[in-house]
Amino acid sequence: MRTVLFFRSYKEFHGGHLKVWNYFNHVLASPLFEPRVWFSDQTTLSGDNPWRDSQHLIVDNEHPIRPDVYFVGGANWRRLDRYPFADPGIPVINLIQHVRHADPDLRLSKFLHRKAIRICVSSEVADELRATGLTNGPLFVIPNAIDLPDLPATNGAHPHVDVLIAAGKEPDLGVQVADRLTQDGRVVDVLVERIPRAEFLARMSAARTTVFLPHLTEGFFLPALEGMALGTLVVCPDCIGNRSFCLPGQNAFRPEYTVDGIVRDAEAALGLHPDQARQLRENAVQTAARHALSREREAFLDVLHNIDELWRATNAKDQD
Repeated sequence: MRTVLFFRSYKEFHGGHLKVWNYFNHVLASPLFEPRVWFSDQTTLSGDNPWRDSQHLIVDNEHPIRPDVYFVGGANWRRLDRYPFADPGIPVINLIQHVRHADPDLRLSKFLHRKAIRICVSSEVADELRATGLTNGPLFVIPNAIDLPDLPATNGAHPHVDVLIAAGKEPDLGVQVADRLTQDGRVVDVLVERIPRAEFLARMSAARTTVFLPHLTEGFFLPALEGMALGTLVVCPDCIGNRSFCLPGQNAFRPEYTVDGIVRDAEAALGLHPDQARQLRENAVQTAARHALSREREAFLDVLHNIDELWRATNAKDQD
């Protein structure tokens, strides 16, 4: 059995950690590879760390292993360079979860010259990376997926909240939008702080409509897809990475990223005829189903199981 070594520095839960955890489990499902993870000294293994119950898969600093593949996400290249058995001959899989990796003013772009087999979570991320002309190695697009069975069941009951404003990333903007949407008889739930994932999912499933406020740019934005699966009407402004699955008029509202634009589309969602709202929700559920974790796993394992050929081809291009 060959080994894939992941690198993580975990302080608190966020979507990026969840997606790496998904990929960790993809490797765990492979008949040819097994995963291990090497954490930073600042990592906490308690609370909501997904690896807290997988201590046997965590690499001890005193007993490092010699892996067959490295799995690197974000800025974890620096942790790879500090690993005791760092070896430029070992294949590297680099998960790219944000368009900001292509921004020349950010340090993340400095790693694009590093040789790797890169997996982009959306076509928008891949397009941004290709446009730089800096990447060294092949680019694969594996659209982000969600673990549908892990989501709370929806019982078909009428939601008791008219609109949830998920503003953990943009709290000030969330307050402005809430002020504009609040009116007599309308139940508005405003979320401006990080809360446990289970509670966040439950609050989405309790809302007829959810207004998501991502950062201005995202690599994908999984919460909007989770909202689709949970049956809440999704209002999510354009943040680049959501363009491939938040389709205006089909399964969601995707306004321009302004207060006026967001409020206008939120009011439109709240005012939909029941038949229109039902159709939009049905389309959204179908969209979520097409992003099932099993599809992501299949696509990734196809890359992993062909890692040697891909790496040899990458080396050959380097020598041309």
